[in-house]
Amino acid sequence: MVWPPLLLSLLCLLWAPTRAGTGTVDVQAPAQVRGFLGDTVELRCKLPPLEHKVQVTQATWTRRTAAGDDLNVAVFHPTQGSSFPEPGRLEFVAARPGEELRDASLSLRGLRAEDEANYTCRFAMFPDGSKSARTWLRVLAQPENAAETEEVPPGPLSLEPVPVARCVSRGGRPPARISWSYPDGKANDSLVPGHLPGTFDVISLLTLTPSSQADGQKVTCKVEHESFREAVLLSVTLAVPYPPEVSISGYDDNWYLGRSEATLNCDVRSKPEPTGYDWSTTRGPLPPSAEAQGSHLLIRTVDESINTTFICHVTNALGTGQAEMTVLIRVHRSPTPNSLSKKNGTGLKNAPSGMVRSTRSSCVTPELSFTSLSSLLAECALREARGPPAAIASRLPSFSSPRGENTPLSKAPAQVPGLPVIDTARVPAPSPAPRISHNSHGERNALISLARVKVSA
Repeated sequence: MVWPPLLLSLLCLLWAPTRAGTGTVDVQAPAQVRGFLGDTVELRCKLPPLEHKVQVTQATWTRRTAAGDDLNVAVFHPTQGSSFPEPGRLEFVAARPGEELRDASLSLRGLRAEDEANYTCRFAMFPDGSKSARTWLRVLAQPENAAETEEVPPGPLSLEPVPVARCVSRGGRPPARISWSYPDGKANDSLVPGHLPGTFDVISLLTLTPSSQADGQKVTCKVEHESFREAVLLSVTLAVPYPPEVSISGYDDNWYLGRSEATLNCDVRSKPEPTGYDWSTTRGPLPPSAEAQGSHLLIRTVDESINTTFICHVTNALGTGQAEMTVLIRVHRSPTPNSLSKKNGTGLKNAPSGMVRSTRSSCVTPELSFTSLSSLLAECALREARGPPAAIASRLPSFSSPRGENTPLSKAPAQVPGLPVIDTARVPAPSPAPRISHNSHGERNALISLARVKVSA
């Protein structure tokens, strides 16, 4: 039954209570009801069994507007039946004309966003006045979610973070909450209206500074919404371009004068691939003996001009990167593993005439020409000696003269064929050597004596 609007207004005025009832009867209604857009929701409202003879004269539903006004939604009269200002969407679930009115539950079909409000169910009773209860109707919309990588536009990059991944939650009500699992990134969120009235789209962009560490990382977008039983997790593998990250390898700290075919390598991590390599030094152009070959720098012959700092400068479509390597040239070649003795530093047997080798010494050297003996012995003595020059001299190794006599090097004759004399008085005192722990073979921190050098006549 549809009542004329004027009659409905008069009935509401007649049914409006002038005072609250003083009995113990309470209206049974939930504090909150949730429903989804487009669905049907039931607003429950009942009276418990009455303790004494009470007559229910009507039941009404009103809705509180944002402005604070109460609008009539539905009315039920025990004899006249139901009336709705907006027929077709509302229906009393259990109330029937001619029956006892104790259940005023209301069904609302085709739920809309504007239906979200506070609803009041009120029973008018004689002689107790009226009893009411309020229910908050929540209108929800479950969002649809997706995550994908964000293409970084080509061109030079700045030092500012750029978007690398996108996570979108569309059509939610209320708006979804989005977070990212990647700690080094920062999320930029935006909120726009959804495709249905009252819904929202949330767009979250993960931004970070491009680097090789970020490229290929798997990150997770976490979407939370009160309509979900648990959060939605969406994984994305980042594809991050970045400018060149450069390092230089190839220098083994054993570049000596006269060495040939030495090489430095410019090692690069870059996305996209490098478009150019440029070698130089801190002094400017490359030395004459150095030749750039793309990512490699070939040193034809090591000379004094190589004693410098080399720079490798690499370019790709996004930017540039560079690295430096300082080369220190040695006068003589350093020991190599192949030249060391196989066991306990024992020297070679039957060494050829004119070749020497130190034995039982921490200053193990490869086979050297006889003419470099004096500089070798001085270097070994300085490495292992401790104390003032006099003490150093006392620990210098002995040698066999062509006549077969063992003579300390500090007292060697001035004219020994092929062996210049070391002036031990001018040997500087070395820095204190680090302490070495004791072991079962004795005090390893004691001075390890140098082997005697046998010079064949």
